[in-house]
Amino acid sequence: MPFAFSVRQLIRLFFRSLLWSLNVVLALYTLFLYWLLDDVPVEHWSASMLMITLPIAWALNIACLLIWFFTNAWRCLLSLLVLLAGYWLWPRTVAWNDPVSNLYGKPTLTLLSYNLMNFNAEEFFRNPQARHETRLLTDWVIRNEASVKCFQEFYNSQRHQSLRMIERFDSSGYAYRALLYPDYKRQPDMYIGLAIFSRYPILNQGREAFGPSHNGIVWADIKIGADTVRVINVHLESMGIRVRRVLDQQEMAGVRLQTRGILSSLREGFMARQAQIRTVERYVDESPYPVVVTGDFNETPYSVVYGRMRAKLHNAFEDAGRGFGFSLNRAPSVLRIDNQFYDANALTALRFKTLRHVPYSDHYPILGSYMFERARKSRF
Repeated sequence: MPFAFSVRQLIRLFFRSLLWSLNVVLALYTLFLYWLLDDVPVEHWSASMLMITLPIAWALNIACLLIWFFTNAWRCLLSLLVLLAGYWLWPRTVAWNDPVSNLYGKPTLTLLSYNLMNFNAEEFFRNPQARHETRLLTDWVIRNEASVKCFQEFYNSQRHQSLRMIERFDSSGYAYRALLYPDYKRQPDMYIGLAIFSRYPILNQGREAFGPSHNGIVWADIKIGADTVRVINVHLESMGIRVRRVLDQQEMAGVRLQTRGILSSLREGFMARQAQIRTVERYVDESPYPVVVTGDFNETPYSVVYGRMRAKLHNAFEDAGRGFGFSLNRAPSVLRIDNQFYDANALTALRFKTLRHVPYSDHYPILGSYMFERARKSRF
């Protein structure tokens, strides 16, 4: 059957040619993303939308590499070279560092950052069954041994002992604090938003809210022995990704509506966060002390915001972390959006962990440990 055989050959040739054409387009697209991420030359929201697709582009290149390896080995070189060309972005994705020992007993800062989801306060008061989970969360944040604790979506209530969090921190040795809304005593229930609690004295502090929301910046100059460090706690605009809402839809019209909502939220969020990160940079530049910036950035490592911070400071996950460091405890759970950036001219990152065994919020806490280099403590 020579005719049938030639038809099969033509079909096979067609699909191989199509796959190769798509592979070439994918390679060019991936290289374009590298260009966008290189020193962040384009800051339009549409560029940010493209940047977050880099892990998908990598995964597709790996798939093409494997397909060609078993069918036409020479063609697998294209995706292999494209993947190797992005080596400088690998540290943003996966880290494999060993903890560094503080052999000389230099002063150290142990910094916890955690988005608390307002301790799920609405459910706490409405549903008695939710109180157990909230108590586990509040007890954990009190017991954790970090010397400085930075919280996003922090909540304080006088209506229940478990949620009198400021009093509980005071009685647990955290005598110093900086809050986004420090007049919490005026209300029995207060969504404070951002909070810093410290075992060490706070010399100066400041705050700036981003509009009427609980997003913003709280900073504190903290004296640790003979050293001083500025800790900046940030919570940038929400990503607006609620995949569960899309998956819960049973009709296509609902899926389309939710998808359009996500895309609109992403666009608005990209624009808002790019403006907000400039405010963060100003507090970094104005600090007379070494700086650690921590919090919920609501941006992936492949973004304008991450690139701008990384141009000024080192990232603790990249220098002292291990694994992928995914910090979001809900779908999509393969995102690292909580970060700690630090001044490597004055501090050494000893270790960094994403505490994925602490499941009480929709984020996982992150914990960094830093050693002061005493001879380089001042930025000016």
